[in-house]
Amino acid sequence: MLSLAGCILCLFLGCSYAQVFGTGKCPTVSVKSGFDINQYLGDWYEIYKFKAGFENDQVCNKANYKLKDNGHIDIFNSGFGPDGKQTSAEGDAYIPDKSDAARLKLRFASAAPYGDYWVLDTDYETYTLIFSCTDLLFGATHFEFAWILAREKTISDDIKNKLFKQMADFKINTSNFLKTNQTSVYCTN
Repeated sequence: MLSLAGCILCLFLGCSYAQVFGTGKCPTVSVKSGFDINQYLGDWYEIYKFKAGFENDQVCNKANYKLKDNGHIDIFNSGFGPDGKQTSAEGDAYIPDKSDAARLKLRFASAAPYGDYWVLDTDYETYTLIFSCTDLLFGATHFEFAWILAREKTISDDIKNKLFKQMADFKINTSNFLKTNQTSVYCTN
């Protein structure tokens, strides 16, 4: 029994290093009203993110969203590791409820369950604010992912401050945001 508890503790500590955990249930957030997926499609550069183990200190992160024939969205994420090696991941997203279109479901492996991908805010032309949260242990704890993406490799301080304030208003700790390096020698496009 002790070794099982030790394994669970090691797994929890390993996972907690790879993303942002919080106490209690996920915060209550509101999403972009009247979200239009067609305006959202195209290229987005990652400007800020919460730590995510699957990104492994990547730089030059970029996402491309394309509508598929079946109504799902193809998501192609790319970046470069610290060694300069390009990495990529292709995912599938869909909108389960057209009346609440900013609450998408997303996965990056066909065997994986779909997770939340919520667009909290976007102007479609400059920035988007994305949040995902999953309750664990019956709401005793949760883990969060968040991203600020932009059509260009930078955003103004005014936009950054506006988006950080929105997150803080939802009681999401913005000190968890890490700035993504979009100026590395690998960031050519």
